[in-house]
Amino acid sequence: MARIPTRIFLSFLAALVLACAATQAFAQIDVLVNQQGATAPCVGVGPIAAPLVKKCASLFEQAGFILKSQLGYSGLTIDTKGNTDGTITAVDPQSPAAAAGFKVGDTITAVDGKPVEPTRGMIAAKGVFGRRGDTLHLTLKRGGSQVDVSLVRAPQNAPAGPTASGFMVSVKDMINWQNQFAPCIGAGPAGLAALEFCYGHFKPYGFIKSAELGSTGFEIDVANKSKALVTKVDADSPAEKAGIQPGDEIVAIEGKPLTASKGEAASEMLFGKIGDRFEVTIHRGQTETKIELALAAKEK
Repeated sequence: MARIPTRIFLSFLAALVLACAATQAFAQIDVLVNQQGATAPCVGVGPIAAPLVKKCASLFEQAGFILKSQLGYSGLTIDTKGNTDGTITAVDPQSPAAAAGFKVGDTITAVDGKPVEPTRGMIAAKGVFGRRGDTLHLTLKRGGSQVDVSLVRAPQNAPAGPTASGFMVSVKDMINWQNQFAPCIGAGPAGLAALEFCYGHFKPYGFIKSAELGSTGFEIDVANKSKALVTKVDADSPAEKAGIQPGDEIVAIEGKPLTASKGEAASEMLFGKIGDRFEVTIHRGQTETKIELALAAKEK
C-alpha cells in the first residue's frame, strides 16, 4: 500500500502549528486511509477542535476512507503482476488468513461475491478521466484495424460533493474517475494553507479538483470485462470532433495497453474495517473453495 512521505505530513502539521501558535489553537489529529493508500489527516484547531475533526472524519468516511484505528488486517500478501497476478505470496502465520486456511500459491478469483478478473472497460474509463483542457491520446480498434485518436477534454460539471456548514470556513471537494470525493477542509487562520496541502496530497491518488473536471464526450461499457467498447458519443463533443464512433473498442490509452491486475483488484476489495467479513473464492490445485475471512487488528 503506497503511503504519503512522513516528512510532507509533518511539514504540513508544523505549518499549521506555527499559524495557530499565538492562540495555542493546535489540538487534535485523526488520520484516515482509503483503498489506494491515500491518507487523510483531519486536524482540529482552537475551541472547535473536536467537532471539526469529527466532521472532517465523517466527510472522508462518506468518500470511502476509514479511520486508521479501525483499519482491518487480513494477513495476506498478494502478487499484482505477471503470470502470478492474484496469487497469494505470503500468509502471516498469526493472521485471520492463516486461521482460515489460506496458503501461499492460492489464487484469489472472487471477493465478497465479485469476480476478480480483468475489466478493460473500467480501466479505459479510469484512463479517460482527467482535467479539462488536457489532451488525451487513444488507440481504437475499428473493424479490423487500429486507429490513433487525440482529443482535448471539454469542461464538465461534477456531481454534488460533500458539504458542511457552521464552523467550517470552507469545504472544497476533489473527485476521481469513480465519482468518489475527497473533501478538502479549511478552517481558522491556516484554512487556505490546509486546502492547498489537501489538493497536492490527493493528486497522486487520481483525484482532481471538481472544478477542473473534464469530459471526453463519450461513454464506455464499464460492465464489459473483455473489451472497452464506446457505447455513446455526445453531439458536438471532443470525441465526435475527433472521429470516435459508438462501437469503437479502446485498446490503449497514452500508449499503455488496457490490461488489468487481479492482485490489485483483490487487495482493494479486501480493504475494510476491523470485523468486516469477506467471502473469498480461491483455486487450490484443481478445486474451487469458498472461505469466509474476517478482518482483525494488525499487531503492532
